[in-house]
Amino acid sequence: MNILALSTTSSSGSIAIYKKDHISYINHLDIKVTHSERLLPQIDSGLMNSKINISDIDLLVIAIGPGSFTGLRIGLATAKGLCMAHNIPLLPVSTLELLANNIAHSSRNILALVDARMAEVYAALYSPELDIIIPETNAKLSDFLEMIKEPVIIVGDGAKEFSKEISESNIDHSFCLEHQNIPLASTLISIALKSKVPKYSFVDISELEPNYLRKSQAEIVRNEKLNR
Repeated sequence: MNILALSTTSSSGSIAIYKKDHISYINHLDIKVTHSERLLPQIDSGLMNSKINISDIDLLVIAIGPGSFTGLRIGLATAKGLCMAHNIPLLPVSTLELLANNIAHSSRNILALVDARMAEVYAALYSPELDIIIPETNAKLSDFLEMIKEPVIIVGDGAKEFSKEISESNIDHSFCLEHQNIPLASTLISIALKSKVPKYSFVDISELEPNYLRKSQAEIVRNEKLNR
């Protein structure tokens, strides 16, 4: 099986390609260039270096959110276009599930934490075997931490952003290694290999939306105006 994986949930972005029986290409960039500028060149470079064509891809897997609104839109639009043009099945994966997989089988429960801006987080709690304990949600960090009763290891950029608040809280916690905080496309490959491959469906792909987990600031302002 040949798999193309895309992760555009943050300011950084990565792609990975699995060719036949191994990961043949990984590319991660965290530079001040927009996803719209770099994503297609990244994909072209990966295919060229892996010596395959987009028509050889059997599955496309993408991080569907939560995360950067712009990054999610660009990534999913690109994935949809490729899948619809070449009849490729599309597998969406939660960003928080992706991050939890970076430290699967830890000795502690896994708290996936993404900075949602505006002093909020996107968060979910998983067992070491990746069973969901607390479903993904958008909340104030303090509100979410109140639900944590067992020792946890924390993964995601929210760990660094809110390290002071976490350290001052009463939860028994540890932080993962720096590289494990990145929602890498290569992790999506591992998730895809243990998942049931969906059948190609033009309708399902066309109707798929990013998992924003909360309304955009523009939507919030608009709703406030309408409710006045």
